[in-house]
Amino acid sequence: MLFDETMEGLRSVFDTAAQRTANAVESSRGMVDRARARQRLQDAYRKLGKAEYEAAINGVTSMDEINSLIAEITDLRQTMLDLERTITRNGECFCPTCGKQNPADFAFCSACGTRLKG
Repeated sequence: MLFDETMEGLRSVFDTAAQRTANAVESSRGMVDRARARQRLQDAYRKLGKAEYEAAINGVTSMDEINSLIAEITDLRQTMLDLERTITRNGECFCPTCGKQNPADFAFCSACGTRLKG
């Protein structure tokens, strides 16, 4: 009887540890995905800036490249918003606009005022 109770207690401890490990791995993946998306967004902004500069210097012959970059940035911003809404760490969430961590129960970012909950 004591052996069974001990084993059940150990199973419970291991299950809890496994769940916490899985949560940490999931959170880490979310953070990596967020960092990659943020880098892609920054790269797209740089490309847009370069295209705008070249258009201003050389004259605009076609808006195709600029419009394509704007569409890419719009998609990347939506991806960032979607990722930010799913990432929480230590009971906090990240602002999709400025990246500030806020308590998960905040409706608006404490740094920039962006709405945090849909």
